[in-house]
Amino acid sequence: MVALVAPSPLESRYSDRVQAYLNLLRPGFKGQPPVTLEGLGQLTRAQVRTVPFESITSILRRAAHPFGPVPGLDTDALLQAWVDRRGGGVCFEVVATFLRVLRSFGFQARPINAQISWPGSHQALIVDLEGSRYLVDVGNGAPFLDPIPLDGQSEVRYAGLAYRFGPDPDSDDWIQDRWIDDAWVPFCRYDLREADVSIREAAYQHHHTVGQSWVVDNLVLTRCDAEEVWSLRDDELRHFTPDGKSVTRIADSDEYARLAADVFHVPALPIQRARNVLAAR
Repeated sequence: MVALVAPSPLESRYSDRVQAYLNLLRPGFKGQPPVTLEGLGQLTRAQVRTVPFESITSILRRAAHPFGPVPGLDTDALLQAWVDRRGGGVCFEVVATFLRVLRSFGFQARPINAQISWPGSHQALIVDLEGSRYLVDVGNGAPFLDPIPLDGQSEVRYAGLAYRFGPDPDSDDWIQDRWIDDAWVPFCRYDLREADVSIREAAYQHHHTVGQSWVVDNLVLTRCDAEEVWSLRDDELRHFTPDGKSVTRIADSDEYARLAADVFHVPALPIQRARNVLAAR
C-alpha cells in the first residue's frame, strides 16, 4: 500500500532522529514502543538512565544571547544533541523534547507547570493511558524511572534516596515530598492542568536570568544508572548508592571532561566552555 502523501523532508529528518534516539536508548531497537503502560515505562526508564540532567546547555544559551530574552527551544536540535552525546537538559529542554517523542509514538501526553521555587519553575508531563493518568517527570534530576500513577500515594526509593507522591488535600495539585534528615519534606507542587503557556515562558526566561536561578549560575550534571545516582554541582561530585553517599571535591580542571565522558556518558558535552563562561562573570 502506497502512502497518498509522502512525508516532508523535515518530517523524514525528525523521524530519522527519533529512530536514532531509540537506538541510543536501546541499541538495535526496531520499530517503536507500544502505546501501553509497559511501553511508556520502557521509554521513561531508558530516558532517565541515558539522557543526563544538565545546566551546561542553558549556561551556553545565555552566553550566546547575553542581552534580553533567550530564544525558545529547538526540539529538533535538542534531540540531535542527545543522539550525539553532547547534551541533555533541565526540565524545560527534557519535557519539550520528550513530549514530542511521546506524541510521535501515539501517546496522549501534555505538559504541566509545577512549582519548586516559584510558579512554573518546574515542568513535567501527564500521560493519559488505559483509563488512568500518570505523572512523567523525566526532567527532575531524580531517579523517577517509572511513570507515577495519579490514583493515590506512592513512593520511589532508589540508590538510598526516597520520594513520596500524593494528592494535596486542599487542592487538585499533586505533591512531591523528599526524605531529608529522617523526615518527609515538601519539595515540588504539580499543577495537573495543562500548562499555562505564559507561566511556562516567564519561568523559562527567569531561569536564564543571571543571579536569579541556579540553571545559569551553577554547573549541574546528573545521571541515574542501575542502583546509583551521580550528581556534579560546580566542584562537588556526589555518588548515591544503596550503601550510602560519598562526596568528592574536583580540584583538577581536566577531571571535568573525563567525568563527562566516563561517568555521565556525554563525551561531547561542552562542559569546559560552560566552566569558562561561569569563571568569566
